[in-house]
Amino acid sequence: MSRAAQGRGPLGRLAGQLRGQISDADERPPARTAILIVNGFDRHSKNPFEVEEAARFPWIRLCLQQVERFTPEWEYQILVWDNSFLPEHSEILEASPRVTIFSEREKQKDVRHGRALDRLMQEIPEGVEYVITLDTDSFPIRHGWLDNLIGRLDEGAAIAGIWRNEMSPHINPYVHPSCLAARIDTLRELGVQFARNADGPGLDVGQALTEAALRSHRRVSRLYRSNVRNVHYLMGGVYGDLMYHHGAGSRRALFWTGFTVEAEDTIRVALRDASFSDLDGLLNFLTGND
Repeated sequence: MSRAAQGRGPLGRLAGQLRGQISDADERPPARTAILIVNGFDRHSKNPFEVEEAARFPWIRLCLQQVERFTPEWEYQILVWDNSFLPEHSEILEASPRVTIFSEREKQKDVRHGRALDRLMQEIPEGVEYVITLDTDSFPIRHGWLDNLIGRLDEGAAIAGIWRNEMSPHINPYVHPSCLAARIDTLRELGVQFARNADGPGLDVGQALTEAALRSHRRVSRLYRSNVRNVHYLMGGVYGDLMYHHGAGSRRALFWTGFTVEAEDTIRVALRDASFSDLDGLLNFLTGND
């Protein structure tokens, strides 16, 4: 495993200088919040994602920009597991002074989403109290998003976040890792990993954690889908008027309860293009604020 605390390109060198300036000048208090993100794209399915598209449309850039834009009052750090192995993505990650990168870059080895989150959990420094997971194509859309999520935890919720109920009853609703918040102590108490359990039910990332919380009679705080306008039943979702989730930023648009792949992908591409050309305009349309 490699840890890129300093970058290799010109942007990475600048980021290293910024880290030093921040450390020397500001003496900020230690971050109480860790944001975990797995960056990459689908290389291994029957419909692998195109490398050219992943390089041209780096969702990780939008994600980091939106977090920085809407979280100025918080001290936080971002731990990214990078499965992309793309220089375009590396430059983006290395340019952010809040990001620490982990990967199997030397082996060019992908680590699946759930297992990568588990690996990141092992790297969280002492003193961190709250954990937030995000997908690269999910991000905050207004100020106060982190106050809202952590406020739910402080009021007694075991976990909080995007409530993925669009595929019910085919898939039981659960808090999706595109935005999942919890105290680190709660995650350890529940004793459930993000990775699928090969010895038990093949639950997706986040499903087992949600079910464990409900079984132990702990409260789950849900961000429900709040779109005023929907262009798809799952993609292009706004949740709790706090978060956006594209829904297929690093893979083809193929869902358990979807339509034809061609029809789904047409919608995926339209939402992708709108996100990268005029994100605020897209969000205003989806939320009815245009």
